[in-house]
Amino acid sequence: MNNSTHITNVNSNSTHDARSYNTQWLDVLQFTLFAVIFTVSTTGNTLVCLVVARTRRMRTTRNYLLVNLAVSDLTVALLCIPFDMVLKIAAPDWPLGAAMCKLLWPSMTLVTNSSAATLAFISYDRYRAVVRPTRPRFSTRQTGFIIGAIWVVSLLLVLPYVLALRVIDNNCTEKWPSDSTRKIYTVGLFVFQYALPLVIIAVAYVRVVRKLREQAEKMARNYEVSLKPPSPPSPRLVKDRWNFKSNRTPQMCDTLSVSSPLQEKKLFVNGNLKKKHYLGRKILAVKMRDTASPLPPRKLYARGDKEKQQTYAIGKNKEARRLEHNTKVVKMLVSVVLLYAICLLPNQAVWLWYEFGSGQSWPHINELLIFGSLMVYINSSVNPLLYAGMNEEFRKGFIGIIKCQWKEQPELI
Repeated sequence: MNNSTHITNVNSNSTHDARSYNTQWLDVLQFTLFAVIFTVSTTGNTLVCLVVARTRRMRTTRNYLLVNLAVSDLTVALLCIPFDMVLKIAAPDWPLGAAMCKLLWPSMTLVTNSSAATLAFISYDRYRAVVRPTRPRFSTRQTGFIIGAIWVVSLLLVLPYVLALRVIDNNCTEKWPSDSTRKIYTVGLFVFQYALPLVIIAVAYVRVVRKLREQAEKMARNYEVSLKPPSPPSPRLVKDRWNFKSNRTPQMCDTLSVSSPLQEKKLFVNGNLKKKHYLGRKILAVKMRDTASPLPPRKLYARGDKEKQQTYAIGKNKEARRLEHNTKVVKMLVSVVLLYAICLLPNQAVWLWYEFGSGQSWPHINELLIFGSLMVYINSSVNPLLYAGMNEEFRKGFIGIIKCQWKEQPELI
């Protein structure tokens, strides 16, 4: 039994019972929510795809995986929600034929599997980017192969459900070889759709958060050290620095004159050294006194220290911006995962209870299943809202498309 999508069959068989309990208000609520979810999901997920397609700098592994997630959510909105409304109106009969019986609900399972695998791989990509930054990033071709593998594995997991569905007495129902087989498949979907991806995601993001916290603490310590004034050099050290012959500077005490064209020679006497420089026909004779006075250390090192400080400040600002960017991205992705876990939990729990507990005999199981299906549909529409609220690039891209500002961003196609 499909944990996430085998809802309509039970709903179809119990619709008349639901109406006997005077729950027509539930149908009105369903159709209203279906309309809202359909509008938000199709608009938001289409914008996600367009923003990544238009913006060159956003064509990264992470954003390609987010596009794959948006495609899965679009499939739910465009295929599952409209037909679900039709089936609820036509219940308990199945008006769509045998082909749609094997296509409609398995497609919902397919995209749910794809979403879970995509979220798990996004967490692994963030782990590599933050915890193992020296490893090479995935190329566009590698990302394409990964997305293709996700869909292939998701399809393989759905094949048993496709084979079990068939139209019997004008109803699309499941026909398993045994009850044990159905229960094994239910548990298997729970593991691969929900439990295993969340475990992988939790481990990856815990490591990422720890690494980001370590980087933030290291930057804070370095900042505190940079605020402390440097200790002045000792007088002995300054004197030793200027005892080298190469660091002795001449101190002129007389005037300097250049000879006239008549080869007159005027001396600048300053010690025991005598140097003559021939400047054409003019002779410059210089005698320098062998004395020197130490320059203040800051005059020698001021320029180098200033350049080092500027380089240090630029590097720290770049590191701080990268840390802030990674932190914001991780917060957004963790929010996506939390909403996925919260939205799919009711449906997963209800079907486990239905298969292994007393859910089949509970009088309000139909209302609980409807609530689970609505939560699955809601999950397909919330991600674009998170991107717009927590990511500046997506937010600017959404606004640009809505305002039709195609020519204002030079980096866009």
